[in-house]
Amino acid sequence: MLVCRHPGSLISAVISAIFTAPIKTNNMKETIVLIHGFGFDKRIWLPVELAFDSFEVIALSLPGFGVSPVDTPYSIAQLSEQYWQSLSSRQTEKVHLVGHSMGGYVCMEMAAQHPEKVASLCLVHSHVFADTPEKKEKRSATARDIRAHGRDALVRKMIPSFFDDSDASKRIAEVLINRGLSYNGNAWALGMEAMRDRADHSETLQNLDVPILMIMGGKDEAVPIELAYRQAALASRCKLVIYPESRHMAMYDHTGEMIRDLIAFYG
Repeated sequence: MLVCRHPGSLISAVISAIFTAPIKTNNMKETIVLIHGFGFDKRIWLPVELAFDSFEVIALSLPGFGVSPVDTPYSIAQLSEQYWQSLSSRQTEKVHLVGHSMGGYVCMEMAAQHPEKVASLCLVHSHVFADTPEKKEKRSATARDIRAHGRDALVRKMIPSFFDDSDASKRIAEVLINRGLSYNGNAWALGMEAMRDRADHSETLQNLDVPILMIMGGKDEAVPIELAYRQAALASRCKLVIYPESRHMAMYDHTGEMIRDLIAFYG
């Protein structure tokens, strides 16, 4: 199912009907795991927290983008193993995974490692494909530049590119820039290299037999819309929602629509 949210309305254009009913079937609190994107922290989920009100919410932090600094290289696979280990103490049979951008890369690796523990998957401005050689080299060059000159230039260029040019968006971006500058260069450089070296999870998505929601932006340059269509075609139980005017931060620029779509998905 593809749903295109038109600005100022709730008109839905359904072009396929391969999807399931809302996935929550009882009144018991299930566990939902939220993983934020590169350069941000778990506070990005606050605008849409109402959508997760019926869950036990676990918001995880990427290395260096929280209270704990990061000093050593890590891989997405290693990070996923650590997250599963931390979740094992909660004695939950299955969890719902939600990932934004780099957080979606982690969710896909977690699903590859333990598909039997995944109840559903939600990718927000993220995709399952490995970087192209050109993209890998670009990430390597960015990591080198961060180590040589600091992360300021990247932060001040990257975060505004995720928003439009409205005054409201500029104010939001400024807050997020200030947060980004509070994280040291290691968090930025090591995260960039971890993304560069991640595995392709096309096959993981094809084999994942759970309800899947993909929330994408029509103007997202970080995750072009063609990637959204490509990955949606791989999944057998997928709902693809596109906000035509959104870039990379739907939780801020399409907050109401995103809350409604999440609630409709989870039931």
